[in-house]
Amino acid sequence: MSPTLRTATPADASTIAGLTRELGYPAETAAIASRLARLLARDDQLVLVAEHPPGDVVGWLQASTNEPLESGFRAEIVGLVVSDRARRQGVGRQLVARAEQWAAARGAPAIVVRSNLKRVESHAFYPALGYTSTKNQAVYRKALCGIKSAPG
Repeated sequence: MSPTLRTATPADASTIAGLTRELGYPAETAAIASRLARLLARDDQLVLVAEHPPGDVVGWLQASTNEPLESGFRAEIVGLVVSDRARRQGVGRQLVARAEQWAAARGAPAIVVRSNLKRVESHAFYPALGYTSTKNQAVYRKALCGIKSAPG
């Protein structure tokens, strides 16, 4: 039985936070709810959930469009989480397919995804969907002192 995909709603914040924690990321429901409210109001963002069976959210995906100066307009899968109990059932594959359709409808000539090196499963998953590795990179982060981060 295929999952039902739908646009996330604010009521999904708690479940999205729980799924995010399954991957080891800190995710407070209030912060997710705040971010979700902002993202759902934007045309350049897609946030989907997968229900299997209906009413039981087992995955989520966020995609966005942007236009880096050096590489041009594209879409990016920013986040994808499928619950341990629903993996290998086609949920991730369907979420990615829907993101690709969304990106194509917006005129994006490509869609990219980044995956942490420790996510071993994803390094087989994405190539199986036709994605090719284009580079390895380091990610750096610096907290900006005196600047409050956006809520959530």
